[in-house]
Amino acid sequence: MPAKKDPRAEPCWVDLLTSDVDGASKFYSELFGWEMRQDEELRDQGYAEVYLDGQMVTDFIANDPDSEVPDAWTTYLNVTDVHAAVYATKLHGGSVYLKPLVIPGLGSMAIIGDPAGAGVGLFQGFQATDSTVSLKHGTRVWNELHTKHFDTVAGFYRVALGWCLSPVSDTDEFRYHTYGQGSEAVAGLFDISSYPDSKAGWRAYFAVQDADETVALAEQLGGTVIHEPHDSYFGRMAVLGDTTGAEFAIIQPPQK
Repeated sequence: MPAKKDPRAEPCWVDLLTSDVDGASKFYSELFGWEMRQDEELRDQGYAEVYLDGQMVTDFIANDPDSEVPDAWTTYLNVTDVHAAVYATKLHGGSVYLKPLVIPGLGSMAIIGDPAGAGVGLFQGFQATDSTVSLKHGTRVWNELHTKHFDTVAGFYRVALGWCLSPVSDTDEFRYHTYGQGSEAVAGLFDISSYPDSKAGWRAYFAVQDADETVALAEQLGGTVIHEPHDSYFGRMAVLGDTTGAEFAIIQPPQK
């Protein structure tokens, strides 16, 4: 049986805020093999559950045209006490974009921003989560925060959410730390101050069988290529935009 683990403010979920739920369903179902389930009640709420091989992997939420918020993937961190985490956020220079609210049967959530303004969700579940990690095509495998205010944001996550950061590289040209070390790492923090064209914020990575084929398919489906496929220590990766511009990354894990 998969081991259970207590919350420690690590990525646990992503969802998509989109102005075109049906279009997102078509795009991602063909790209990742996802299945959207949406009964009449969910449709009226502008919400869809998304499954892969019978397991719920994400959800789509309709973006209100009047919200002036761009379509985007949102990363959520699991926390022991969402109210305490929100209080710590305000205490250490962050912002609260959505106050804690209860999701019946699941837990409580909130949306906060770090001192540089990058938003992230908080989730306090009623039950512990599984610790298994899958590299199956279409599953979320990694989340990292890109920031141009590395020291300030790193300090915030340390004191407000209890992160213990370990440097992978700590030069002015490439500064990247992980929450946890080596195989125990669960999230990344990337200094993009030397990359003027990079966008700040959280980025979700999804595993794919073939990065180049996935990029070509994404373009055929109406998506955009933001960063072409390239090799890295962690695998061959690329950054894409879906049909309404929401950015995400894909990675083809190295063969063992």
